[in-house]
Amino acid sequence: MPTSSREKKQELPAASKPVSGALVRPYLGASAEDRVGGRRQKLIETAFALMASEGWRQVSIDALCREAKLNKRYFYESFANLDELAAAVVDDIAAKLMEMALAAAGEASASGQSTEVIALRALRIVIEYLTDDERRARVLFTEIVDSPQALAHRHMAIQSLAQSLSDFGHEHHKAGKLTDPIAAVTASLLVGGSMEVILNWLDGRIVMPRDQLIEDIAALWILAGDGAVARARARQKPKPKAEKKKPA
Repeated sequence: MPTSSREKKQELPAASKPVSGALVRPYLGASAEDRVGGRRQKLIETAFALMASEGWRQVSIDALCREAKLNKRYFYESFANLDELAAAVVDDIAAKLMEMALAAAGEASASGQSTEVIALRALRIVIEYLTDDERRARVLFTEIVDSPQALAHRHMAIQSLAQSLSDFGHEHHKAGKLTDPIAAVTASLLVGGSMEVILNWLDGRIVMPRDQLIEDIAALWILAGDGAVARARARQKPKPKAEKKKPA
């Protein structure tokens, strides 16, 4: 695609940069900071909708501002270029996923629920969020592949979620000082694999009711998590010393 249709990934002109510390009076009861934040969120939401309906390659700053009904200068108020906006869209979805997953797992754990119930509750909330509006899954997992900055943010979000799940599993299994790289391997495998499963289900390549899908994914998370802990503990056990052969 021609570079011009991507706005040549314009960098923020010096004159368009927000003036730090500038005195701006409140308008209709809203502070300047609130108004900037509101316009920024509107651009994120509009970009999300356009990415889902038109595809990221078709999004331009002109089309985005026209759809959001905002002057083009307001784009540069919050973003240097389209890649930065795409990264913000990823961050917005990922932050909600992270918050919901950890809150559900934490509440279930605090109430003394079993590992099976904890996994099921957390995964149900996340998968329902991604599939109630399938645009969320498609934008997060597929539409941002042409934006290096958004891809980097998605990678960081997945790593952060995987690390949080690894830390939570470590605490829930009362692993104490037990450390093993298999924890990170398992968390990354589960998060990445679940992404693929959700997309396959949305595309009709996996045919089953959503409740069954969630229950099956949760069961596999439990099996993988328990197996990783068992393997890590087995590695920590001292190996028996080999008996010395007596001379004939």
